[in-house]
Amino acid sequence: MKQAVFMKSIIVIAFLFILTPSFSQYHNNDIIKQAQELLEKNYIFLDKAKETNAHLDVLMKKGFFDEKSPADLAKALTLELQKITKDKHLRFSAPRKDQVKKKKERSITANLARYRSPMLRGFQLLKSNIGYIDLAFFGGSEEHLAKIDLVMKEMQIADAIIIDMRRNGGGHPTTVNYLSSYFFNEKVLLNSIYSRAQNHTEELWVVDVNGTKRPKVPVYILTSTSTFSGAEDFSYTMQSRSRATIIGEVTGGGAHPTRYFPLDHGFGIGIPFARTINTVTKTNWEGVGVQPDIKMVADDALEKAKELAIEEASKYKNSLFVPLEKALTALKDKNGEEADKNKVHKQLELLVKANILGEGSINELGYEYMQSKKTQIAQVIFKSNTLLFPDSANAWDSLAESYLNLENKEKAIEYYNKAIKMDPDGGVGDNARAMLKKITAKVVAH
Repeated sequence: MKQAVFMKSIIVIAFLFILTPSFSQYHNNDIIKQAQELLEKNYIFLDKAKETNAHLDVLMKKGFFDEKSPADLAKALTLELQKITKDKHLRFSAPRKDQVKKKKERSITANLARYRSPMLRGFQLLKSNIGYIDLAFFGGSEEHLAKIDLVMKEMQIADAIIIDMRRNGGGHPTTVNYLSSYFFNEKVLLNSIYSRAQNHTEELWVVDVNGTKRPKVPVYILTSTSTFSGAEDFSYTMQSRSRATIIGEVTGGGAHPTRYFPLDHGFGIGIPFARTINTVTKTNWEGVGVQPDIKMVADDALEKAKELAIEEASKYKNSLFVPLEKALTALKDKNGEEADKNKVHKQLELLVKANILGEGSINELGYEYMQSKKTQIAQVIFKSNTLLFPDSANAWDSLAESYLNLENKEKAIEYYNKAIKMDPDGGVGDNARAMLKKITAKVVAH
């Protein structure tokens, strides 16, 4: 009896299985129709969306997509979508399980961000004080903005900067705009992003950065056919504002911000919902790519950039320091007239405001003149340092030493005491006390 009931149950289940599709069963055309609806509602160009959907309707009637596996469907549909729109950002994706074959063993660390490829592949100072930055992509988190700050801090002393975008596939517009902002002082509108679905325009202005801006440093950007999306945005923006020389190959040609839309059964579609509008050109690089200023094979672009950067770095350095050198020379020739002292101070002040020089570097400059027995010039430099950094005990200590070398003990004592007051328990204060003891001992001996 039990066996008979069991057999009947099997027959009923088998019958239901034949008549009722399981949750995993679907028709490819149903998925495509979902994608069509989203495309017409969201794609940046409505006319192209309608033309593409009409093309897909014809293919569905022919049964073109009927027997395709999820992976083959994704590949075929992406090709057909791009055939009409020519938009490389427009992509259809299969369920994750159909995209990548699962490995038998998967390490737990494979899921941790710390072990994924970093945004910043590397950076260094090359020969002739040329900075080099290699960016893999533009991440969209605060952590990624902090990495931009980190590398730009290291680039503060560079006299030219090469930014490698040859293997950069894009990323978040906010991070692109943030890096761009490091190269502009003025608050200008760099790009606008218009969304058709929302009928809204977002403006991307130069923003404040957590670091030192480099509005005049020569910049070279390396590109290849793999340079895409956000990397093209950065390159195009810098080029349009004459802030960089582009060297390499014509880029991929993807200018539309994209949003991912999930579909039934694990499928999905990335739809470009907006378009970038450059403030200078009133257009973008969609479909045509960024055109290099110097077109050449990508593999040779770095060496070409180095060659050009060496010359421009020298010019940039001279533009910074030649005026100071002239002011110091005039000070020497005219025996320290007050107007010439003011010129030296003005040039030092300009370099400090541009974050080219700091208290320590000015102090080093003063000691170079002191060691060359040009103590009066050193004193002018040290005096400027105290005006620019009045809270620095070290600056006052150095000024005191210059007065001592010029045998003005009264002023030396005054400024040594000032240094002690500012740094009573530190090394500068200890040095100042030691010098005061020597001065006192000499006075008593006499």
